[in-house]
Amino acid sequence: MKPEAEERLRRADQLLGAAKDLMALGYYADSIGRSYYAMFHAATAVLLDMGIQRGSHHGLWSAFGQFVASPGLIEARHHRAGTRLFAARSRSEYLATPTDTREDAERDLGTARDFVAACRRFLGTQTGDTGAHESKSAN
Repeated sequence: MKPEAEERLRRADQLLGAAKDLMALGYYADSIGRSYYAMFHAATAVLLDMGIQRGSHHGLWSAFGQFVASPGLIEARHHRAGTRLFAARSRSEYLATPTDTREDAERDLGTARDFVAACRRFLGTQTGDTGAHESKSAN
């Protein structure tokens, strides 16, 4: 795995921890934002490892759909979750009075954990199997 991808996965892990802490403190909208950014960094790690870079959030999710989800390298449900959380994060960040609940934050943190784990599996970091990515990307 490329060093830049490893850095992005480390950042994703930090953000998952922040999302959990913010949720425990009752900052549900902020927790959702951190959950989203964990997914953003994990998706960026996958794309960077494939040699793909994008400069915007929309570009990132479009590329993730095109190069990762559509060919079936990672389940399409993860791409849909990423775009859903992108919209949720935008709503939560920009409303003067966010309406997000603890249940929303818990659901989105679980979604983000699942997404980051899927990205790790793809990159072969969960089991130390560095050949996982190469065999999947050859298809």
